[in-house]
Amino acid sequence: MKVTWGEWSADVYPVEPFVYEVVADGKKEFYQAAWDAFRSDLHMKNATAKIIKIPVTPMSNYEIEMEQLYFELGEKRDYPDVKEFKNDKPKATKPKFKITFSKMMDILTIAWVICMTIFLITVIISNWG
Repeated sequence: MKVTWGEWSADVYPVEPFVYEVVADGKKEFYQAAWDAFRSDLHMKNATAKIIKIPVTPMSNYEIEMEQLYFELGEKRDYPDVKEFKNDKPKATKPKFKITFSKMMDILTIAWVICMTIFLITVIISNWG
């Protein structure tokens, strides 16, 4: 794609290999970054909004001319399927209990203190008798 400003022009391509289309309430908006699509007003204000990820590949001048020719001839092009993002919030999951080395050492220390206390009480009681 060519972009011209003033007397300068350059070939430009999308930042990502995808364009993101936000669709809701019969409106469409296009963004080059997924984050921009998610933050858009159309997506944030509509619970039913969908974001469609459309693959984009840079084209050579020859391919652009061929696409224009196909369009002028009215040929329908077969483009790859696009996937939709789900507009669902992730469910909160309960964190799994993890036993770390420090937790295991704390448990062993408490068990050792209890055993030593029982041992000392046993020794003291047996010496008095």
